[in-house]
Amino acid sequence: MISFYIQMGSCKGYRSEIYEPRTSSAPPLSVIFYCIAYHHFDTSLYAAARAAYSEGFFYFFATRFPRPSLISVSCYAAWLALQAILYVCLPGEIALGPVTPAGRRLKYKLNGLTAWCLTVALWAVGTKSGLVDPTIIARKWEGLIWTTTVFCVVAALISYAKACVLPGVETENLKTGLFWYDFFGGVELHPRIGELWDWKHFLSSRTGGIITWTVIDLSFAASQYQTYGYLTNTMVVVVFLRGWVVVDYFINEEWFFHTLDGMYEGFGFYNIYGFSGMMPVFWTLQTQYLAKHPKEMSPLALACIIAMYTIGWCIRFTADYQKLRFRQTGGKYSIWGKNAKGIRASYQTTDGKVRESLLLSSGWWGLARHANYTGSSIYTWALCALCGYGGLFTCTEAIVLAFLQIHRCYRDEAKCAAKYGEHWDEYCRQVRWRMIPGVF
Repeated sequence: MISFYIQMGSCKGYRSEIYEPRTSSAPPLSVIFYCIAYHHFDTSLYAAARAAYSEGFFYFFATRFPRPSLISVSCYAAWLALQAILYVCLPGEIALGPVTPAGRRLKYKLNGLTAWCLTVALWAVGTKSGLVDPTIIARKWEGLIWTTTVFCVVAALISYAKACVLPGVETENLKTGLFWYDFFGGVELHPRIGELWDWKHFLSSRTGGIITWTVIDLSFAASQYQTYGYLTNTMVVVVFLRGWVVVDYFINEEWFFHTLDGMYEGFGFYNIYGFSGMMPVFWTLQTQYLAKHPKEMSPLALACIIAMYTIGWCIRFTADYQKLRFRQTGGKYSIWGKNAKGIRASYQTTDGKVRESLLLSSGWWGLARHANYTGSSIYTWALCALCGYGGLFTCTEAIVLAFLQIHRCYRDEAKCAAKYGEHWDEYCRQVRWRMIPGVF
Protein backbone atom coordinates (compact mmCIF):
# COMPACT_ATOMS: atom_id res chain seq x y z
CA MET A 1 0.00 0.00 0.00
CA ILE A 2 2.83 2.40 0.61
CA SER A 3 5.01 1.28 -2.27
CA PHE A 4 5.00 4.80 -3.74
CA TYR A 5 7.91 5.49 -1.36
CA ILE A 6 10.08 3.37 -3.61
CA GLN A 7 10.77 2.93 -7.30
CA MET A 8 11.03 -0.60 -8.48
CA GLY A 9 14.33 -1.64 -9.99
CA SER A 10 15.14 -4.65 -12.09
CA CYS A 11 18.60 -5.50 -10.80
CA LYS A 12 19.51 -6.59 -7.30
CA GLY A 13 22.14 -3.93 -6.88
CA TYR A 14 19.61 -1.20 -7.50
CA ARG A 15 17.11 -2.87 -5.20
CA SER A 16 19.73 -3.13 -2.47
CA GLU A 17 20.27 0.63 -2.60
CA ILE A 18 16.63 1.60 -2.22
CA TYR A 19 15.43 -1.06 0.19
CA GLU A 20 17.48 0.18 3.10
CA PRO A 21 16.52 1.28 6.63
CA ARG A 22 15.78 4.83 5.52
CA THR A 23 13.22 3.56 3.03
CA SER A 24 11.49 1.40 5.62
CA SER A 25 11.44 4.24 8.15
CA ALA A 26 9.94 6.85 5.81
CA PRO A 27 6.28 5.74 6.09
CA PRO A 28 6.25 5.47 9.92
CA LEU A 29 7.99 8.83 10.25
CA SER A 30 5.38 10.38 7.96
CA VAL A 31 2.58 9.01 10.12
CA ILE A 32 4.31 10.14 13.32
CA PHE A 33 4.83 13.62 11.83
CA TYR A 34 1.07 13.88 11.27
CA CYS A 35 0.45 12.67 14.80
CA ILE A 36 2.77 15.38 16.12
CA ALA A 37 1.06 18.00 13.96
CA TYR A 38 -2.29 16.90 15.37
CA HIS A 39 -1.29 16.92 19.04
CA HIS A 40 1.24 19.74 19.23
CA PHE A 41 0.45 22.11 16.33
CA ASP A 42 -3.35 22.04 16.13
CA THR A 43 -3.25 20.05 12.82
CA SER A 44 -1.03 22.65 11.12
CA LEU A 45 1.52 20.84 8.96
CA TYR A 46 3.15 24.17 8.10
CA ALA A 47 3.78 25.02 11.76
CA ALA A 48 5.09 21.51 12.40
CA ALA A 49 7.41 21.70 9.40
CA ARG A 50 8.74 25.10 10.52
CA ALA A 51 9.46 23.71 13.96
CA ALA A 52 11.25 20.69 12.49
CA TYR A 53 13.35 22.99 10.32
CA SER A 54 14.28 25.41 13.11
CA GLU A 55 14.85 22.80 15.83
CA GLY A 56 16.44 20.16 13.69
CA PHE A 57 14.96 16.89 12.55
CA PHE A 58 16.28 14.77 15.41
CA TYR A 59 15.32 17.16 18.22
CA PHE A 60 11.87 17.73 16.74
CA PHE A 61 11.01 14.03 16.77
CA ALA A 62 12.90 13.14 19.96
CA THR A 63 11.01 15.67 22.08
CA ARG A 64 7.57 14.87 20.67
CA PHE A 65 7.78 11.21 19.71
CA PRO A 66 4.60 9.28 20.63
CA ARG A 67 4.90 7.39 23.88
CA PRO A 68 3.23 4.10 24.70
CA SER A 69 0.88 3.54 27.59
CA LEU A 70 -0.46 0.43 29.25
CA ILE A 71 -3.97 1.38 28.14
CA SER A 72 -3.02 1.81 24.47
CA VAL A 73 -1.13 -1.49 24.36
CA SER A 74 -3.92 -3.32 26.19
CA CYS A 75 -6.62 -1.84 23.96
CA TYR A 76 -4.78 -2.79 20.78
CA ALA A 77 -4.15 -6.32 22.05
CA ALA A 78 -7.85 -6.66 22.90
CA TRP A 79 -8.74 -5.35 19.44
CA LEU A 80 -6.50 -7.92 17.76
CA ALA A 81 -7.99 -10.71 19.86
CA LEU A 82 -11.58 -9.64 19.16
CA GLN A 83 -11.09 -9.42 15.41
CA ALA A 84 -9.24 -12.75 15.33
CA ILE A 85 -12.14 -14.43 17.13
CA LEU A 86 -14.67 -12.90 14.74
CA TYR A 87 -12.54 -13.82 11.73
CA VAL A 88 -12.44 -17.47 12.77
CA CYS A 89 -15.80 -18.03 14.44
CA LEU A 90 -18.35 -16.05 12.44
CA PRO A 91 -20.01 -17.99 9.62
CA GLY A 92 -19.55 -16.86 6.04
CA GLU A 93 -19.68 -17.91 2.43
CA ILE A 94 -16.57 -19.69 1.18
CA ALA A 95 -15.19 -18.04 -1.96
CA LEU A 96 -12.38 -19.00 -4.30
CA GLY A 97 -9.71 -16.44 -5.07
CA PRO A 98 -8.09 -15.91 -8.48
CA VAL A 99 -5.52 -18.32 -9.87
CA THR A 100 -2.18 -17.76 -8.14
CA PRO A 101 1.18 -17.92 -9.99
CA ALA A 102 1.43 -21.55 -8.84
CA GLY A 103 -1.95 -22.34 -10.36
CA ARG A 104 -3.77 -22.56 -7.01
CA ARG A 105 -7.19 -21.15 -6.12
CA LEU A 106 -7.26 -20.33 -2.43
CA LYS A 107 -10.35 -20.40 -0.24
CA TYR A 108 -11.56 -17.38 1.74
CA LYS A 109 -14.35 -17.02 4.28
CA LEU A 110 -16.46 -13.93 3.57
CA ASN A 111 -17.73 -12.82 6.96
CA GLY A 112 -16.42 -9.24 6.99
CA LEU A 113 -19.82 -7.54 6.90
CA THR A 114 -21.03 -9.59 9.85
CA ALA A 115 -17.81 -8.78 11.73
CA TRP A 116 -18.26 -5.06 11.00
CA CYS A 117 -21.90 -5.06 12.15
CA LEU A 118 -21.04 -6.94 15.33
CA THR A 119 -18.07 -4.65 16.04
CA VAL A 120 -20.21 -1.51 15.67
CA ALA A 121 -22.96 -3.10 17.78
CA LEU A 122 -20.47 -3.96 20.54
CA TRP A 123 -19.12 -0.40 20.36
CA ALA A 124 -22.64 1.03 20.70
CA VAL A 125 -23.66 -1.28 23.55
CA GLY A 126 -20.38 -0.68 25.36
CA THR A 127 -20.78 3.08 25.01
CA LYS A 128 -24.41 3.06 26.16
CA SER A 129 -23.63 0.86 29.16
CA GLY A 130 -20.57 2.86 30.14
CA LEU A 131 -18.21 -0.08 29.68
CA VAL A 132 -16.49 1.59 26.73
CA ASP A 133 -15.28 5.18 26.61
CA PRO A 134 -16.09 6.17 23.01
CA THR A 135 -13.34 8.80 23.01
CA ILE A 136 -10.59 6.41 24.07
CA ILE A 137 -9.04 6.12 20.60
CA ALA A 138 -8.92 9.90 20.21
CA ARG A 139 -7.54 10.36 23.75
CA LYS A 140 -4.90 7.63 23.38
CA TRP A 141 -4.09 8.39 19.75
CA GLU A 142 -0.35 8.89 20.31
CA GLY A 143 0.03 5.66 22.24
CA LEU A 144 -1.98 3.71 19.69
CA ILE A 145 0.18 4.97 16.84
CA TRP A 146 3.30 3.89 18.75
CA THR A 147 1.72 0.50 19.45
CA THR A 148 0.65 -0.15 15.86
CA THR A 149 4.09 0.84 14.57
CA VAL A 150 5.81 -1.64 16.88
CA PHE A 151 3.24 -4.30 16.00
CA CYS A 152 3.89 -3.81 12.28
CA VAL A 153 7.67 -4.06 12.66
CA VAL A 154 7.38 -7.22 14.74
CA ALA A 155 4.81 -8.74 12.36
CA ALA A 156 7.05 -8.01 9.36
CA LEU A 157 10.08 -9.57 11.08
CA ILE A 158 8.09 -12.67 12.01
CA SER A 159 6.76 -12.91 8.46
CA TYR A 160 10.28 -12.64 7.06
CA ALA A 161 11.67 -15.22 9.50
CA LYS A 162 8.83 -17.64 8.80
CA ALA A 163 9.33 -17.30 5.03
CA CYS A 164 13.04 -18.09 5.45
CA VAL A 165 12.67 -21.00 7.88
CA LEU A 166 9.36 -22.48 6.71
CA PRO A 167 8.84 -21.19 3.17
CA GLY A 168 5.49 -21.68 1.48
CA VAL A 169 4.91 -22.61 -2.15
CA GLU A 170 8.28 -22.32 -3.89
CA THR A 171 6.91 -20.81 -7.10
CA GLU A 172 5.19 -18.04 -5.09
CA ASN A 173 8.31 -17.17 -3.10
CA LEU A 174 9.64 -13.67 -3.81
CA LYS A 175 12.88 -13.95 -1.83
CA THR A 176 15.88 -12.15 -3.34
CA GLY A 177 18.42 -12.73 -0.56
CA LEU A 178 18.58 -8.99 0.18
CA PHE A 179 17.32 -8.47 3.72
CA TRP A 180 15.91 -4.95 3.41
CA TYR A 181 14.29 -5.68 0.08
CA ASP A 182 12.68 -8.87 1.37
CA PHE A 183 11.69 -7.31 4.70
CA PHE A 184 10.09 -4.30 3.03
CA GLY A 185 8.51 -5.94 -0.01
CA GLY A 186 7.73 -9.33 1.49
CA VAL A 187 8.73 -12.86 0.60
CA GLU A 188 5.46 -14.79 0.53
CA LEU A 189 2.42 -13.88 -1.56
CA HIS A 190 -0.21 -15.67 0.49
CA PRO A 191 1.00 -16.59 4.00
CA ARG A 192 -1.62 -18.75 5.68
CA ILE A 193 -2.48 -20.81 8.72
CA GLY A 194 -4.59 -23.76 7.72
CA GLU A 195 -7.07 -23.61 4.89
CA LEU A 196 -8.92 -20.35 5.60
CA TRP A 197 -6.75 -18.04 7.72
CA ASP A 198 -5.08 -15.63 5.30
CA TRP A 199 -2.80 -13.08 6.94
CA LYS A 200 -3.02 -10.52 4.16
CA HIS A 201 -6.82 -10.63 4.15
CA PHE A 202 -6.98 -10.48 7.96
CA LEU A 203 -4.73 -7.43 8.35
CA SER A 204 -6.13 -5.53 5.37
CA SER A 205 -9.77 -5.86 6.39
CA ARG A 206 -9.88 -6.39 10.15
CA THR A 207 -7.17 -5.48 12.66
CA GLY A 208 -5.58 -2.54 10.91
CA GLY A 209 -7.70 -2.18 7.83
CA ILE A 210 -11.24 -1.38 6.86
CA ILE A 211 -13.11 -2.03 10.14
CA THR A 212 -10.61 0.14 12.02
CA TRP A 213 -11.61 3.22 10.01
CA THR A 214 -15.13 3.08 11.41
CA VAL A 215 -14.19 2.86 15.09
CA ILE A 216 -11.58 5.62 14.68
CA ASP A 217 -14.14 7.90 13.03
CA LEU A 218 -16.69 7.14 15.75
CA SER A 219 -14.15 7.92 18.47
CA PHE A 220 -13.17 11.30 17.01
CA ALA A 221 -16.86 12.12 16.50
CA ALA A 222 -17.43 11.32 20.18
CA SER A 223 -14.47 13.54 21.02
CA GLN A 224 -16.05 16.45 19.15
CA TYR A 225 -19.33 15.90 20.98
CA GLN A 226 -17.61 15.65 24.36
CA THR A 227 -15.54 18.80 23.74
CA TYR A 228 -18.18 21.07 22.18
CA GLY A 229 -21.47 19.50 23.23
CA TYR A 230 -22.71 18.89 19.70
CA LEU A 231 -21.90 17.15 16.41
CA THR A 232 -21.46 19.24 13.29
CA ASN A 233 -23.28 18.24 10.12
CA THR A 234 -19.92 17.78 8.41
CA MET A 235 -18.80 15.27 11.05
CA VAL A 236 -22.03 13.31 10.72
CA VAL A 237 -21.78 13.22 6.93
CA VAL A 238 -18.09 12.23 6.79
CA VAL A 239 -18.64 9.39 9.29
CA PHE A 240 -21.65 8.17 7.32
CA LEU A 241 -19.99 8.41 3.89
CA ARG A 242 -16.80 6.67 4.95
CA GLY A 243 -18.93 4.11 6.74
CA TRP A 244 -20.61 3.43 3.42
CA VAL A 245 -17.20 2.85 1.81
CA VAL A 246 -16.55 0.22 4.47
CA VAL A 247 -19.95 -1.45 4.08
CA ASP A 248 -19.56 -1.46 0.29
CA TYR A 249 -16.15 -3.10 0.66
CA PHE A 250 -17.55 -5.91 2.76
CA ILE A 251 -20.62 -6.42 0.59
CA ASN A 252 -18.16 -7.04 -2.23
CA GLU A 253 -15.39 -8.49 -0.06
CA GLU A 254 -14.42 -11.00 -2.73
CA TRP A 255 -13.24 -8.20 -5.02
CA PHE A 256 -10.16 -7.56 -2.84
CA PHE A 257 -8.65 -10.91 -3.81
CA HIS A 258 -8.55 -9.79 -7.45
CA THR A 259 -6.74 -6.49 -6.78
CA LEU A 260 -3.03 -5.73 -7.11
CA ASP A 261 -2.74 -5.98 -3.32
CA GLY A 262 -4.48 -9.31 -3.15
CA MET A 263 -2.84 -10.99 -6.14
CA TYR A 264 0.70 -9.69 -6.54
CA GLU A 265 2.02 -7.85 -3.49
CA GLY A 266 4.19 -9.75 -1.03
CA PHE A 267 3.36 -9.83 2.65
CA GLY A 268 6.11 -7.54 3.91
CA PHE A 269 6.50 -4.36 5.90
CA TYR A 270 5.06 -2.06 3.27
CA ASN A 271 1.93 -4.19 2.98
CA ILE A 272 1.57 -4.72 6.73
CA TYR A 273 2.28 -1.11 7.69
CA GLY A 274 0.28 0.27 4.80
CA PHE A 275 -2.88 -1.45 5.98
CA SER A 276 -2.31 -1.46 9.75
CA GLY A 277 -0.33 1.72 10.36
CA MET A 278 -0.71 4.20 7.54
CA MET A 279 -4.25 3.91 6.23
CA PRO A 280 -5.97 4.04 9.64
CA VAL A 281 -4.26 7.41 10.21
CA PHE A 282 -4.39 9.03 6.77
CA TRP A 283 -7.83 7.66 5.90
CA THR A 284 -9.40 9.28 8.99
CA LEU A 285 -7.75 12.70 8.90
CA GLN A 286 -11.10 14.40 8.25
CA THR A 287 -12.64 13.30 11.55
CA GLN A 288 -9.37 14.03 13.35
CA TYR A 289 -9.48 17.58 11.99
CA LEU A 290 -13.18 18.13 12.68
CA ALA A 291 -12.76 16.93 16.27
CA LYS A 292 -10.53 19.97 16.83
CA HIS A 293 -12.08 22.37 14.31
CA PRO A 294 -15.87 21.89 14.17
CA LYS A 295 -17.31 23.20 10.92
CA GLU A 296 -20.91 23.54 9.81
CA MET A 297 -21.86 23.72 6.13
CA SER A 298 -24.97 24.98 4.41
CA PRO A 299 -27.45 22.39 3.10
CA LEU A 300 -26.54 23.39 -0.47
CA ALA A 301 -22.81 22.87 0.10
CA LEU A 302 -23.44 19.51 1.73
CA ALA A 303 -25.72 18.46 -1.12
CA CYS A 304 -23.04 19.33 -3.71
CA ILE A 305 -20.37 17.39 -1.83
CA ILE A 306 -22.65 14.38 -1.37
CA ALA A 307 -23.48 14.51 -5.09
CA MET A 308 -19.76 14.56 -5.94
CA TYR A 309 -19.18 11.63 -3.60
CA THR A 310 -22.06 9.69 -5.15
CA ILE A 311 -20.77 10.24 -8.68
CA GLY A 312 -17.31 9.02 -7.72
CA TRP A 313 -18.64 6.00 -5.87
CA CYS A 314 -20.95 5.05 -8.75
CA ILE A 315 -18.07 5.21 -11.24
CA ARG A 316 -15.87 3.06 -9.02
CA PHE A 317 -18.58 0.55 -8.20
CA THR A 318 -19.95 0.13 -11.72
CA ALA A 319 -16.44 -0.12 -13.17
CA ASP A 320 -15.51 -2.94 -10.80
CA TYR A 321 -18.87 -4.63 -11.34
CA GLN A 322 -18.57 -4.47 -15.12
CA LYS A 323 -15.18 -6.16 -15.05
CA LEU A 324 -16.32 -8.82 -12.60
CA ARG A 325 -19.48 -9.71 -14.53
CA PHE A 326 -17.63 -9.70 -17.85
CA ARG A 327 -15.23 -12.33 -16.52
CA GLN A 328 -17.90 -14.33 -14.70
CA THR A 329 -20.01 -14.63 -17.86
CA GLY A 330 -17.08 -15.48 -20.11
CA GLY A 331 -17.52 -12.24 -22.05
CA LYS A 332 -21.25 -12.75 -22.70
CA TYR A 333 -22.35 -9.59 -21.00
CA SER A 334 -24.11 -6.37 -22.01
CA ILE A 335 -22.82 -2.95 -20.92
CA TRP A 336 -24.73 0.26 -21.53
CA GLY A 337 -27.09 -1.56 -23.90
CA LYS A 338 -24.36 -3.07 -26.08
CA ASN A 339 -22.55 -6.38 -26.13
CA ALA A 340 -19.34 -6.01 -24.16
CA LYS A 341 -16.06 -6.14 -26.07
CA GLY A 342 -12.74 -7.42 -24.85
CA ILE A 343 -9.59 -9.37 -25.55
CA ARG A 344 -8.96 -13.00 -24.65
CA ALA A 345 -5.42 -12.97 -23.27
CA SER A 346 -3.55 -16.20 -22.59
CA TYR A 347 -0.75 -16.62 -20.07
CA GLN A 348 1.20 -19.43 -18.43
CA THR A 349 1.41 -20.08 -14.68
CA THR A 350 4.44 -21.63 -13.01
CA ASP A 351 2.75 -25.04 -12.98
CA GLY A 352 3.13 -25.06 -16.77
CA LYS A 353 -0.56 -24.66 -17.58
CA VAL A 354 -1.78 -22.12 -20.15
CA ARG A 355 -4.71 -20.10 -18.83
CA GLU A 356 -6.91 -17.33 -20.15
CA SER A 357 -8.07 -13.96 -18.87
CA LEU A 358 -10.60 -11.55 -20.34
CA LEU A 359 -9.52 -7.91 -20.72
CA LEU A 360 -12.61 -5.70 -20.87
CA SER A 361 -12.59 -2.78 -23.32
CA SER A 362 -16.21 -1.64 -23.04
CA GLY A 363 -18.10 0.58 -20.60
CA TRP A 364 -15.85 2.46 -18.22
CA TRP A 365 -12.98 0.19 -19.24
CA GLY A 366 -13.30 1.40 -22.81
CA LEU A 367 -12.68 4.95 -21.61
CA ALA A 368 -9.75 4.29 -19.27
CA ARG A 369 -7.66 1.29 -18.23
CA HIS A 370 -8.09 2.16 -14.54
CA ALA A 371 -11.52 3.75 -14.42
CA ASN A 372 -12.13 2.45 -10.91
CA TYR A 373 -9.19 4.55 -9.67
CA THR A 374 -10.79 7.65 -11.16
CA GLY A 375 -14.00 7.04 -9.24
CA SER A 376 -12.11 6.46 -5.98
CA SER A 377 -10.24 9.75 -6.39
CA ILE A 378 -13.47 11.68 -6.94
CA TYR A 379 -15.22 10.45 -3.81
CA THR A 380 -12.05 10.84 -1.74
CA TRP A 381 -11.78 14.51 -2.70
CA ALA A 382 -15.44 14.86 -1.70
CA LEU A 383 -14.63 13.53 1.78
CA CYS A 384 -11.76 16.02 2.05
CA ALA A 385 -14.06 18.86 0.98
CA LEU A 386 -16.24 18.29 4.04
CA CYS A 387 -13.52 19.96 6.11
CA GLY A 388 -13.72 23.17 4.11
CA TYR A 389 -10.34 24.83 3.77
CA GLY A 390 -8.46 22.84 6.36
CA GLY A 391 -5.10 23.08 4.70
CA LEU A 392 -2.91 20.21 3.56
CA PHE A 393 -3.80 18.13 6.63
CA THR A 394 -7.33 17.43 5.45
CA CYS A 395 -6.34 16.89 1.79
CA THR A 396 -3.58 14.40 2.53
CA GLU A 397 -5.74 11.32 1.97
CA ALA A 398 -6.62 12.42 -1.56
CA ILE A 399 -3.02 13.40 -2.36
CA VAL A 400 -1.60 10.12 -1.02
CA LEU A 401 -4.28 8.20 -2.91
CA ALA A 402 -3.35 10.02 -6.13
CA PHE A 403 0.32 9.08 -5.72
CA LEU A 404 -0.66 5.51 -4.94
CA GLN A 405 -2.95 5.22 -7.92
CA ILE A 406 -0.53 6.73 -10.42
CA HIS A 407 2.27 4.50 -9.13
CA ARG A 408 -0.02 1.49 -9.17
CA CYS A 409 -1.07 2.26 -12.74
CA TYR A 410 2.51 1.79 -13.90
CA ARG A 411 3.18 -1.19 -11.61
CA ASP A 412 -0.02 -2.94 -12.61
CA GLU A 413 0.58 -2.35 -16.30
CA ALA A 414 4.17 -3.58 -16.08
CA LYS A 415 2.90 -6.82 -14.55
CA CYS A 416 0.16 -7.12 -17.17
CA ALA A 417 2.64 -6.51 -19.99
CA ALA A 418 4.89 -9.27 -18.65
CA LYS A 419 1.94 -11.58 -18.08
CA TYR A 420 -0.06 -11.08 -21.29
CA GLY A 421 2.58 -9.87 -23.76
CA GLU A 422 1.17 -8.88 -27.16
CA HIS A 423 -2.39 -9.19 -25.87
CA TRP A 424 -1.70 -6.37 -23.44
CA ASP A 425 -0.14 -4.26 -26.19
CA GLU A 426 -3.31 -4.68 -28.23
CA TYR A 427 -5.45 -3.78 -25.24
CA CYS A 428 -3.48 -0.57 -24.72
CA ARG A 429 -3.99 0.32 -28.38
CA GLN A 430 -7.74 -0.09 -27.94
CA VAL A 431 -7.89 1.78 -24.61
CA ARG A 432 -5.41 4.63 -24.82
CA TRP A 433 -5.90 6.41 -21.50
CA ARG A 434 -5.02 5.24 -18.02
CA MET A 435 -7.34 7.21 -15.72
CA ILE A 436 -8.65 10.41 -17.30
CA PRO A 437 -9.58 10.30 -21.01
CA GLY A 438 -7.68 12.93 -22.95
CA VAL A 439 -5.40 13.79 -20.01
CA PHE A 440 -3.71 10.74 -18.47
